[in-house]
Amino acid sequence: MSRVDRLICHVLPKAFLMALTAGGRLVELKIVRRDRPSHADSVFLGRLERVMPELDAAFVDIGIGRSGFLRGADRAGIEDWPPPGAPLLVQVRSDGEGAGENSKGPRLSMDLAVTGRYLVYHPVGADVTFSRRIESESERERLRGHVEDLLEGGIVLRTAASGASRDVLQADAAGIMERWEKIRRQAFDSQPPADLTARIPGERDPVARALRDHGATLEEVILDDRAMARSLQDEMDRTAEKIRVRWHNGPMPAFDIDDVAGQIDTALAERIVLGSGIEVLFEPGETLCAVDVDSATAGGRQGRAPRRPIEVNLEAAPAVAQQLRLRNIAGAVVVDFVTMRSTYDRDKVQAALAEALADDPVPTQLYGFTRLGHFELTRARRGATLKAQLEALEKSDD
Repeated sequence: MSRVDRLICHVLPKAFLMALTAGGRLVELKIVRRDRPSHADSVFLGRLERVMPELDAAFVDIGIGRSGFLRGADRAGIEDWPPPGAPLLVQVRSDGEGAGENSKGPRLSMDLAVTGRYLVYHPVGADVTFSRRIESESERERLRGHVEDLLEGGIVLRTAASGASRDVLQADAAGIMERWEKIRRQAFDSQPPADLTARIPGERDPVARALRDHGATLEEVILDDRAMARSLQDEMDRTAEKIRVRWHNGPMPAFDIDDVAGQIDTALAERIVLGSGIEVLFEPGETLCAVDVDSATAGGRQGRAPRRPIEVNLEAAPAVAQQLRLRNIAGAVVVDFVTMRSTYDRDKVQAALAEALADDPVPTQLYGFTRLGHFELTRARRGATLKAQLEALEKSDD
């Protein structure tokens, strides 16, 4: 289980590179473009353009040059489609894809979500629900008792809420409600189409979003931009946060800390070699990614007996999980572990892989071993791969 304890932010003219590390190990690299910012999670006051009854969907003008796509299933708070021209309060679930005539507009939802550190608030929702990682029924009941009267609407308890006190949850709910009221006021004072999130200071701050997602475990934030570091420290002082803020102005680059640069290089390589000599090969394709685990030089050295397949695979499983998240690999994945004949051994490897993937915020479905001994899983798509994002950023500098 990865406990993100450090955020290292490298500020470039066209992007923020944000490395999340756990005990010195790179867990995720977020690339937030400054020249082409993402609209994901942003709230807009849109204008309904046209309804497609045959698809039970509609196109909504949100003022970004491409109409957003709103499915009937994502329509919340209203039963029927309003007439064209009607204002709709929507949130971008995912950015559009492609460019030019073949580009797809963003996916929209009327089930707005205001995310805090411990809670997610759905103003038009109902009931209290929980992260799938909060499994204990007694803990769920404890949390439910603390939050069910805090906000009117739907509340989701995030994984970080496990063990949180009532006072902590109340403070998070108060902050969420303050942000929601700002969005509502902007909606009442604006004419569609309007980007409401852009009008609220700090809502698009990438560091603030990282703190909302990982602030429960973060111990330190390091930035190589002096103004950003000073502003964040002022905010930490105002809110009495215990997270350390450090401005990095030393002779070495910020990404030399925790060898982030070296770990990024590893994540861009086809083959990685673990300390024991085990090799893992990643071969991403158009429709699936093949991962091959090879015992290679592991064991059998200095007179030692070769390692058993179960030992090799148990060591490789966490590395496979880490690289899937770090490389942002999506779609179907087939892992060719070293062949095991025992069903018991296969179950142990599957359990180890499931545990290693438990902290991945992107939904992953494990299907188990096939008759040929390959392990199958799928990982939801959340943007481009790490390699594609870095290549696009490098290309924009040309």
